[in-house]
Amino acid sequence: MTKLTEKDIAKYIFKIQLNFENAYRFDTNEERQLLIESWMDIFGQYPKEICDIAVNNALSRAKYAPRFGDIMEEIQILINSNVKNDAELWAEVMDIKYDIYDMSRYLHYPQHYDEYYDKLMSIYNNLSDELKLYFVNLPSLIEFSELTKEELPFEKNRFFRNMPILRKHLDAKNKSSKFLKSLEQKGLKLIINNSDDNE
Repeated sequence: MTKLTEKDIAKYIFKIQLNFENAYRFDTNEERQLLIESWMDIFGQYPKEICDIAVNNALSRAKYAPRFGDIMEEIQILINSNVKNDAELWAEVMDIKYDIYDMSRYLHYPQHYDEYYDKLMSIYNNLSDELKLYFVNLPSLIEFSELTKEELPFEKNRFFRNMPILRKHLDAKNKSSKFLKSLEQKGLKLIINNSDDNE
């Protein structure tokens, strides 16, 4: 993926101007540069390839000149197109449940422990981010694999009840991570004022 540049942003603005004659009017170069910087602040954290498609998609649907929100909506659609829904995540974990159970039995034998621990960790590390939040560690995943047929419906209810909360948490975490990265790219640092130190 390619990093978005101000030159790319200038092309997007020009494209919008070509398609909507009253989209942007600049009296000075400073105004034009300020608009480019505003776009960069909002879209600079996303790869050029995603922004290219998002701008084109927004243009193809627009009756009026696309705004930041229109393009951001397209970006979110593109980013989330590969995100699994809750039912798909449940199916994913059910697919590996019995393999996890079988492998975890070998952890009771010292001669097999290292081999099967590594295999289990590999499975855990390849889980979706949402599932890693639900199963906070490998022991939690192993515990899930040991659930009986009678216990599974209760676990399924808990899973579907908690997954929207975990998604919000993951989304907030990703947004704050992107924000901190964008600050870092601009050479800025976030200063946290600890009130306890001031007392």
